[in-house]
Amino acid sequence: MDETLKHAIGAALAEVFETMFFTLLEPLEAIPPHAEWAREKHFVEATISYQGQLNGELRFFFPHTLARNITANFLGGGDVEVGEGQILDTVREAVNMAVGSMLGRLDPEGHCTLGIPVARRVGEFSPESVLADLNLYVFRTGSAGHLWLTCKTGR
Repeated sequence: MDETLKHAIGAALAEVFETMFFTLLEPLEAIPPHAEWAREKHFVEATISYQGQLNGELRFFFPHTLARNITANFLGGGDVEVGEGQILDTVREAVNMAVGSMLGRLDPEGHCTLGIPVARRVGEFSPESVLADLNLYVFRTGSAGHLWLTCKTGR
């Protein structure tokens, strides 16, 4: 695992999620025990790529509870009613801001271009399906579950 990339991802996500979505992310050094994430059944997947001197694709898997929470927080907090379209829009915006921030750290001269994020609700995802990925990052979010992230990179 590339330590520079790991640090840039962690710092960018922490900054964006805390500032924009009032959500603290705790990067985990190891996969949490199965009992901590087995209850996560419904997910929103978001994918975004970047090209230039650095190339890569990041896939985020948000438990639906987390996706709903960041949407409500982004829209003003509390018991704000949110629809599925708003959740997908917020997730796309979250990954766009987070990966843009990450690239600002890795490519301060701005040689890379950021792709357009895509988000969808998925039913077939299970955290077990990505456990073997060498570039897997997991963040604890408290009561909203774990944010899972895989990263494919190339130079």
